[in-house]
Parts: sequence; structure tokens; C-alpha cells
Amino acid sequence: MARKKLSRPNKKEKQTKFTTLLVVGEGQDDQAVIKHINQEFREDSAAIKPSIEKQSGGSPGNIITNAARKYEHIAYDKRYIVLDSDVPILQQDHDKARKHGYHIILWRPTSLEGALLDLLNENVLPHETSQQLKTRQHPRLDGKPDEPVSYRSLFPRTVLEQSRNASVNRVRDVLLGNP
Repeated sequence: MARKKLSRPNKKEKQTKFTTLLVVGEGQDDQAVIKHINQEFREDSAAIKPSIEKQSGGSPGNIITNAARKYEHIAYDKRYIVLDSDVPILQQDHDKARKHGYHIILWRPTSLEGALLDLLNENVLPHETSQQLKTRQHPRLDGKPDEPVSYRSLFPRTVLEQSRNASVNRVRDVLLGNP
């Protein structure tokens, strides 16, 4: 008969408490940029465990609804959705996000690409569309815009640390646990 191993009552098990964080981007490019920012600042001993996900684009309402459904069964300490600011968000969508525990971060100016160009101190004109901004920004990358490694040389940690773009700073701060 096998003996049952007794646990020692005076020996405490080491438990690490992580803050679980969900950050949902509008699409694959958003996910890649957010992952890149996370990789630039993440430390192995960090007390934050982020899950960086994506939706398949669409209206802000659809993105919020899909994220709420997809992740409602998973317990996260904090939840964020990062959206382009070129399409206004309806009050009912703000309410839905709040009801499901999400905070909204808007890429400014206009979109993710606008924020990245602004990070490089380039003017983003009010009449430029998201597509025009993509045309300006994507050729500079070291690969496909949906791969985090593509952003490494253009947006190293030093550039991200010196950022004056409020939306990039907000995403960085959320990933670092400074909401």
C-alpha cells in the first residue's frame, strides 16, 4: 500500500499574484503594435499578465459586442478595448463597454497609423483617412504590419519612452499597470 505524502503545515507555498489584463485591439495590426509595446517594456518578474487579443474590425459597436461575448466567461482584473477614433462611438456602445467592464482607449489622431506617425513627429492632417495613413506608414515597417517584430526598428523602447502621443502612452501605461 502506497503512503500518502503529508504536507507540512508550517511550510508556506510561494504564490505569485498576477494582475490579469485583457487588451483587445480593433484588428491584427493593433494586436501586433500592442504586443510590440508589451515586449519592449515587459519584465519577466512583472506582476501583470496581459492577454493581447484582436477583433476582426467593423464598427466600434460590433467590436465591443464581440469582445464582450468572446471574453465574458474569462475572469480578468482589468479590460480594455483599443479603437480608432475616426468613427464616433455611440453612447449605447460606451454603456455596453462599461457594463462588461471595459475601458476604451482611442488611437489619436484618427487611427493606429495616425498615432504611430505622430509618434515619429510627422504631421497627420485632419482630412487624411485611415487608408491614406496606412499608405504612409506601412512601407517603413520591417515586415508585415500584423507582425510585432515589424515595428522593432522604427519604434524601439527609447522612441516609446519619449512619446508625446497620449494614446500610445495610455496603452504603454496600461501594460505597465499604471492605469
